[in-house]
Amino acid sequence: MNSKVLANLIGRLVSSLIAMLPKDIAKKAVDALLDKIEDAVTASATPIDDKIVLPLCKLIRDSFDIPDED
Repeated sequence: MNSKVLANLIGRLVSSLIAMLPKDIAKKAVDALLDKIEDAVTASATPIDDKIVLPLCKLIRDSFDIPDED
């Protein structure tokens, strides 16, 4: 199995699992995932990901009403 197929399969599996969760639990799970992504991006030495990934995380939070409650 090549990496693109595996990544697609994992993405679909995660999407399906999140869709099956109650809304409040799904929001907590996405919040935790976004927290990890934001922490990794902030800790990295490259500024370009700060300008691309962090605004995308904010857009996801705003679109799905997931406050950053660190």
